Amino acid sequence: MSHGEAKNIKIEPYKTQLRNEIKIGETVRDLGVIANNNLFFREHIDNIVTSSKIMSGVLLRTFSIRQEEPMMRMFNSYIKSKLEYCSLVWSPWHQNEINKLERIQKKITSKIYGLDQLDYHQRLKKTNLYSLERRRERYLIINAWQQIGCLTENVLGLKARRLGRSRRIVSAKIPIGINGKRIKER
Repeated sequence: MSHGEAKNIKIEPYKTQLRNEIKIGETVRDLGVIANNNLFFREHIDNIVTSSKIMSGVLLRTFSIRQEEPMMRMFNSYIKSKLEYCSLVWSPWHQNEINKLERIQKKITSKIYGLDQLDYHQRLKKTNLYSLERRRERYLIINAWQQIGCLTENVLGLKARRLGRSRRIVSAKIPIGINGKRIKER
């Protein structure tokens, strides 16, 4: 797999110990996260949405109980853990992908006894949950401050700047393209 467009560049395939060529693919899976050659994660998001829907169907068919505590335990253990695994890496930015992920939590909370008549945000408040999007944003902010505070490796070259009484995260130039051209999603 190579990142970005490789025009006029000959990419030599890797070889196994037996000198067989390893096919260059469009996607790669590393630590369970699937990315394509432009570092888009649509396939990964589709996979976790599908597996989360399957798991929620299994749980709802297997257990007839719909009280809040057991439903939230099952959701947190079997579904939310999938939806948040490595979300710092693959966090979606297309609204339709965000909505796909959010629909899973929305569906599960609507099945809880006594919450079925409330809208999604009221159900979140009643169950002491945040939306999945807000949780991912929170993880990103916490990770950025950890990088600034040297608690984790500062791979993005983040710095803090004081503005009055508050501090702001300032990023070194984050690349959004190759050779000055913006990367387009296929």
